[in-house]
Amino acid sequence: MSRYDPTTRTWYGPKQPPVLNPAASIGQVIVNILERTPEKLIQLDAVTGEEYTCDKLRLHMIRTAINLAQVFKISKGDMVCMVLDNRSCVMPVLFGCFLVGAPVHTLDASFQESDLTHLMGLTKPKLVFCTEHNQSTVQNAIKLIQSEAQLIVLDGSENHKRIFATHDAEKLYRPPYLGDSDQTIAVVVCSSGTTGLPKAVCVTHAQLIAPYSMISHMEPSTVLCFSSLYWIFAFQMLLLTVFNGFKRVITTRPFSPAYACELVNRYEVTNAFVPPPMLAEMVEYCEVRQMKLPTLKMVGVGGSSLPESLRKRANALSPNGRVFVGYAMSETGGIMSLGLLEKPNSVGILMPNVSMRIAADDGTLLGPGEEGEIQIRYIHPFVGYYGNEEATRALLTADGFIKSGDIGCMDSTGFLFITDRKKEMIRHRGYQIAPAELEALLMEIPGVVQAVVVATPEKKPPHDDLPAALVVRSAEGMATVREEDVLEYVNGKVPDYKRLRGGVFFVKGLPTTANGKINRMAAKKLVPV
Repeated sequence: MSRYDPTTRTWYGPKQPPVLNPAASIGQVIVNILERTPEKLIQLDAVTGEEYTCDKLRLHMIRTAINLAQVFKISKGDMVCMVLDNRSCVMPVLFGCFLVGAPVHTLDASFQESDLTHLMGLTKPKLVFCTEHNQSTVQNAIKLIQSEAQLIVLDGSENHKRIFATHDAEKLYRPPYLGDSDQTIAVVVCSSGTTGLPKAVCVTHAQLIAPYSMISHMEPSTVLCFSSLYWIFAFQMLLLTVFNGFKRVITTRPFSPAYACELVNRYEVTNAFVPPPMLAEMVEYCEVRQMKLPTLKMVGVGGSSLPESLRKRANALSPNGRVFVGYAMSETGGIMSLGLLEKPNSVGILMPNVSMRIAADDGTLLGPGEEGEIQIRYIHPFVGYYGNEEATRALLTADGFIKSGDIGCMDSTGFLFITDRKKEMIRHRGYQIAPAELEALLMEIPGVVQAVVVATPEKKPPHDDLPAALVVRSAEGMATVREEDVLEYVNGKVPDYKRLRGGVFFVKGLPTTANGKINRMAAKKLVPV
């Protein structure tokens, strides 16, 4: 359980040394683990059928490292960018970069030219990986940022073959130690970008290695995650697979509830990770068809709030399965709390070596049950936003806690509750309204599949914010869920100032970011003016 110190008004997770050595370089750790079970199947491509055993993965990552260094002249500290989907060769290429010590900026293959121009403009990569499908878009972005980056197309091109070419040195290769793993950057991921332009978050080798002290005892599993490595949670699922000897099912096909359920049943998936909007679609799909997902044992959910009603419905899909809600930030590199013990609407207890406190707007530290901004400190510190010292300074307190921007509280038993994002709070008549609270109520209405609450401006003075609901209905809900029903249900359960005065608007779908979170900025534009 989380321990509270009333003197410092700080909560602490258990102190626990990690099983894997965070002082090592992550390439050293991965090679060591892969050597132990060479014949074990570690990755399966659901589209092409290509398989990777541990030995094949080890050889391909070593070849990548050698050829990056000798053919493409990439060395420690040179930024590499990957604008890729979940194809088979991504994992060995990524791990090869780890061995060289080249930090990897991971971007989603669906990004448009404007996204790539902003994001690659932050890190200025020396080498960029892409696919044949997005090659022209990536090339245009490279030109726009006036970069001379080398481009490697991972679709069987000549450069693709050169990356994986055999080499005499591979048999004697030993992974190098790259220096202080608390300061050496392994990957650069993007902040969520649901309300504005994302920042480039630096994650160190130590941050990627250390969080796995709690899961090394887990039984063999098959893992499914649709997200590309653009999102830190996708890294967690990838490393969960490698460090525990699990099998990873990947696909380049986009998520749909039908396809996700098909993969779960076809490959007897035991562990899956989906953001709440995707989980809602899967639950609706299964319920309509009276379908179960009996092999699922753990469904990890994170990225946005999970209504308790949705968690209960998801739990019912598998007799031996359970939904685990986690809380993490890209800046910490790992999960900070996890619902190992179920408590309604909680994101669980603190993970090992995590410190957390709750602060009021004026910086005053608060106690149990008091709501404020969540501040986090992990034993392996955040090293900064790439090329943005001002944003780094603004994020950190004087004593090194990260100001998360999330509003929440810790209860008297050490469970963490997330109320909302600080930037997403709606202000009406001097009151603060948390969209997550209203969204949870909307999801309780039968026939509602997804919902988001955003601020819309009042048309007459004082031109205050009004909470408006965007609602996606199921096929059955189209006939049974009306605007007046929604207003009656929600407004009847909240104080007067929280009522949906901005209205209820039914939409066919909600815009999402590349990692499956609801894009609130884009959703706001769906509200009629």
